[in-house]
Amino acid sequence: MAEQSSNSRRTFRYSDEVLISYEVQGHGATPVVFLHGFAAALTTWNDIRPLFPPDRYRLYLLDLKGFGFSAKPRDGKYSPEDQAAIVIAFLKAMQLRHAVLIGHSLGGGIALLAYLRSQAEGERELIERLVLIDCAAYPQRLPPIMRLLAVRPLGWCILHLLPLRFMVRFTLEQIMHNRAAITPERIARYMTCYGGKGIARVFTTTCRQLAPDKYSATVANFRTITLPTLIIWGREDRLIGVSHGIRLHGDIPGSRLVIIDSCGHVPQEERPAETFAAIAEFLGIEPGIVDSTRINADFNG
Repeated sequence: MAEQSSNSRRTFRYSDEVLISYEVQGHGATPVVFLHGFAAALTTWNDIRPLFPPDRYRLYLLDLKGFGFSAKPRDGKYSPEDQAAIVIAFLKAMQLRHAVLIGHSLGGGIALLAYLRSQAEGERELIERLVLIDCAAYPQRLPPIMRLLAVRPLGWCILHLLPLRFMVRFTLEQIMHNRAAITPERIARYMTCYGGKGIARVFTTTCRQLAPDKYSATVANFRTITLPTLIIWGREDRLIGVSHGIRLHGDIPGSRLVIIDSCGHVPQEERPAETFAAIAEFLGIEPGIVDSTRINADFNG
């Protein structure tokens, strides 16, 4: 059930306790659903979302459960499988068919799980294309900060006692190669992702549920993916190395791989021009339709 809020945000009621905040942009026939990564929100797409032709695409930008303006219930259900179930329910509730699913980092892993789940449930028309950006696809040891957040009560102390601006800047410095992208405006954007009531519980619970050994069996299913898939990676990603992107490209038959130089873990924010250009080529958006002035301004700014 979708409920219109008083501003541009809307609400999808997954259950009585789980309300998912999302935004819609454009009025085109092709639905594109965006899934952000850990410790982020739908605002991570702000640099590329204006570039999609509104007459061809209808964008659905979600705050994952527990993040952004979505609900943060104390139900302990913050695993990637829990999130993927919500994504599938959202697609069905919105009556979307042949959607393009774009996921970054943890959101990319959720996109993969959502697709595999939709196939297992016989919902073969829900998702038509995948775009996976620096995707959390393979079991690996959690990054140091996430390992700390997973420890009780250390994670709570980190998130409650450290100054919010310091914590955000520190995190961005770890994930971004392009330091020029760490602007006061971007720090302010992420502070809204870190500062909500209950966010500490969401962060720590999510980190504890990202057990690497749990997803080994899922990897074997990547070779069954037959729909068109674009993989985008920052060459200097220190969080999830580019070797993961190369491996994912080899495991998904017929996939495309675009590696962006001088870019870390968040290409959509660090290199929006190259990121959108790769997506535009993949989707068949003609260059003449795209506002090149806007792309250049975003890239240089």
